[in-house]
Amino acid sequence: MTAADDAKKKAEIAAKQQQYPFHKRFLRKPVEIRVEVERFQEGLASSSVNMSPSGICFELAEPLEENERFRVLLYIPRGKEVEILKVSARMVWMESRDNGMFRVGAAFEQFAPGDERRVKAWLLELGENSGKEK
Repeated sequence: MTAADDAKKKAEIAAKQQQYPFHKRFLRKPVEIRVEVERFQEGLASSSVNMSPSGICFELAEPLEENERFRVLLYIPRGKEVEILKVSARMVWMESRDNGMFRVGAAFEQFAPGDERRVKAWLLELGENSGKEK
């Protein structure tokens, strides 16, 4: 990598950091996808508010327990198809909303083999496509 390539890469990272504020170590990207929370052998339908390689924010109609662990199914769009990724997660924070819903922040704890790479690649694609015309 040349010095010019390195400088260009650093400028791209700085631009993304301005576009998406940091939350802990990773950039959170506003993205709405179908999400299903599996707990107590039931599935709770939801949709995401934002996501990063390390966690997700979503809304639910019922509250979770503090530090509760559960499985999250992420319905990642791939063109006309949908890829379903299963991730073990833990509730980190929760707030009650005016509409009776609960907004939940969850940290990803364990991915199925290859799924962490798929999430990172998909989020990177979103960043690259955000500046392109639809």
